[in-house]
Amino acid sequence: MFLIDYSKKMMTKTFRKTVYKFTETPPPVFANRFGVYLHVPFCHTKCTFCPFYKELYNDELKDRYVKAMVKEISNTTIQGESEWIYFGGGTPNTLNIEDLGAILRALEEKMTISNIGIELLPSLVTKDYLDGLREIGFSKISIGIETFQEESIKKTGRRGSTYQHISEIIHHAQKMGLHVAVDLMIGLPGQTAETFDDDIEKIIQIRPDQITIYPYMVIRNVSAVPSCSTAEQFVHIERAAEHLETSGYERKSVWIFVLPNTEDQDVYDSSKDELISDYCGFGPASFSTYAGYKVVKPELDVWLEGIESGNLQSFVAPKTKSTDDWRWFANRIYDLKLETSYKFPMYIRFFDFILRLSGYHKDGYLTEKGRYFSHEITKAVVESLPFPLQDPSCVENFHEYLELKKEITESERISIFTK
Repeated sequence: MFLIDYSKKMMTKTFRKTVYKFTETPPPVFANRFGVYLHVPFCHTKCTFCPFYKELYNDELKDRYVKAMVKEISNTTIQGESEWIYFGGGTPNTLNIEDLGAILRALEEKMTISNIGIELLPSLVTKDYLDGLREIGFSKISIGIETFQEESIKKTGRRGSTYQHISEIIHHAQKMGLHVAVDLMIGLPGQTAETFDDDIEKIIQIRPDQITIYPYMVIRNVSAVPSCSTAEQFVHIERAAEHLETSGYERKSVWIFVLPNTEDQDVYDSSKDELISDYCGFGPASFSTYAGYKVVKPELDVWLEGIESGNLQSFVAPKTKSTDDWRWFANRIYDLKLETSYKFPMYIRFFDFILRLSGYHKDGYLTEKGRYFSHEITKAVVESLPFPLQDPSCVENFHEYLELKKEITESERISIFTK
């Protein structure tokens, strides 16, 4: 446990050195291929386990958002060839096919696009919607099931979906040629070993192309309490891994399992992509990393005002070598294998040597002991990264951001009153 605790302490200490400033958004510049992340903030309910920025759905706000998103993309200086495009949220399928098509057309004006994926809330998915996604160019979908257990999902504030509905939409998507990834979660309120095992059994029967089992994260205003500890979550995941592997799935990372006909380039893993790739984010609260900067866009009201006025400000922090080193280290162990061309500094190489001597990895692969290390470290990375909207202490001039929000709110009130 000492090595795990030491690693988490070192990474947390490094990440806390990141200081943002609310200022002019730097133009995106990329030397090679890049990722594109598009944040759709709208949700019909706010799930208690979700740490990401979201707003309750409103038709008028949604339409205004889509127009602003198209304008933000059209005004960007970005150009070249994208490596991946990912619609996350929030709930991206609160946008209809016409909305998504308009955004993709704006992207096509700026870059070569391919490898397009989207997160989907299963209760909102129809076969017609899947047909529409395929028609406008999507190749991957990620369905956030979390659990089949109605009582557990209700405790999070989310409306669940039946086994039959999920099975039908997954099989229809696969028939359409879409790569289907699903997310399950361990540690949800009210979840037990028996109900989790039942979730695994059900998803094996459906056989999506990819299954990701996420541990419950305690970060950034998450209000619900996990039903089991981090160590217990690992035990459940390892037991599920044995069942998945005997059922024909291959383990690709500490939390991801795929069918053997899934090519490596088709593995749907936005967390890994965003961990090691430079990418450009569009939309409120979206993240970017490029040209030596970390950039986080503001909340919906400030983002809309910035796009519409042509003066978008963001939270901007300089990237540091130590932060990048730890990001790459986390990615290295996340994949359960240790080959990489990334040049680590001496202190990380020495630490890696100690891990090998202590039995955490052997012959280039993590041992069972090492997998627990990976589970703990990957979870700690997600839980400790600084997010300016949820942690104002990492923004040196957050008061200026609050003043701007107040001005926008007052302006909107006056506009409504004078109509």
